Amino acid sequence: MSDDSGQPRALAGVRVIDISTTPAAAWTSRLLADAGADVILIESPEGHPLRRTGPFADSGASIPEAQFLANKRSITLDLEDATSLEVARKLIAGADILVSSFTPSRLDALGLTYASFGRSDLLMTHVTPHGMTGELAEVPGNDLTVGARSGWASINGTADREPLKPAAWTSSYCAGIAAYGATVAALRWRDAHPGEGQEVDVAVTEVMAATFAPGMLRSLYTGKAQTRQSADDQLAGPVPVADGHFALTLSRAHFWRDAMNLLGLEDLAEDERYGASWFRQAHREEYSGRVAEAMSHWNKMDLFEELAIRRVVAGPVLYMPELRATDHLEARGYWRRAADDPEGPEYPGPAYQMTATPQTLDRHAPRTGEHSDEVRQEVQS
Repeated sequence: MSDDSGQPRALAGVRVIDISTTPAAAWTSRLLADAGADVILIESPEGHPLRRTGPFADSGASIPEAQFLANKRSITLDLEDATSLEVARKLIAGADILVSSFTPSRLDALGLTYASFGRSDLLMTHVTPHGMTGELAEVPGNDLTVGARSGWASINGTADREPLKPAAWTSSYCAGIAAYGATVAALRWRDAHPGEGQEVDVAVTEVMAATFAPGMLRSLYTGKAQTRQSADDQLAGPVPVADGHFALTLSRAHFWRDAMNLLGLEDLAEDERYGASWFRQAHREEYSGRVAEAMSHWNKMDLFEELAIRRVVAGPVLYMPELRATDHLEARGYWRRAADDPEGPEYPGPAYQMTATPQTLDRHAPRTGEHSDEVRQEVQS
């Protein structure tokens, strides 16, 4: 299907009402909007919390606001007010999907539970820290607490330092992607079974626990908790090179052999004992210092290109200006600007590409309530 502009959109004709207040749920509806859905953000007169969240641009505008709220229309409604709540319910009555981050008790107090709409065809996606059921359903959380409760912090960082949560809003992004995928799956089911909507319950902690599965399963199978890497293991993470840092993967025998030959460590390359992964791990103190010293003389892009020729998995640590200047991303059209603001800021591109129905960025992040009159007229018509 296409929208009014004629551009083919995978979710054209799908209307989404977003009453959420968290980054994870906001990213869910942003992905739905990028796929062509008409997303209407209901926010309080004070505005979505992301509008008051840093970091901020030189203009004073919130950078997270620009990222998470783009491609949506905004209407201000005070859900504590009976008249505004009635407008919200009318909007939801004409929607395909409702996205919420509210706890069960909050939805019940507002009269916005799934059952209250009396619609078997409605899809309602909940994105909350701990899910809509269980003893923690009413407990608040954020990316810091999710990083701790999911187990991720227990393996992130080095053993000589405190546990680290995943960087920035990793948990929110992962949960938003999971909720988007689950919502599209539920929409596909409804298309195949008309009238059969459902609730989609996404717990951010469970999303991160699921991505922690290798470490979790290793601990279950061995009976020992996986721990953070030793700070003495120089090859456990990026190591210094002449102009920055570099990550070198030595997980396979031919990676080891070809990398060692390139680094001028032929004796290590030819030692058959190092062909076994378990042996390399057990004896890493015997070679990690030599390997790190040999790498320190290389510039990261030169080393990457030589290893790429040899098909050794490796990567330079790119800082933000270097990432933006990457020819590969430029050639793929990764960076983009909102169609309604072609001179405005650049946005990171889509997480995937589709040939027939590509993701599009039509709108910059709306001002609080920017589309209130427009949306109200649609409700009345």
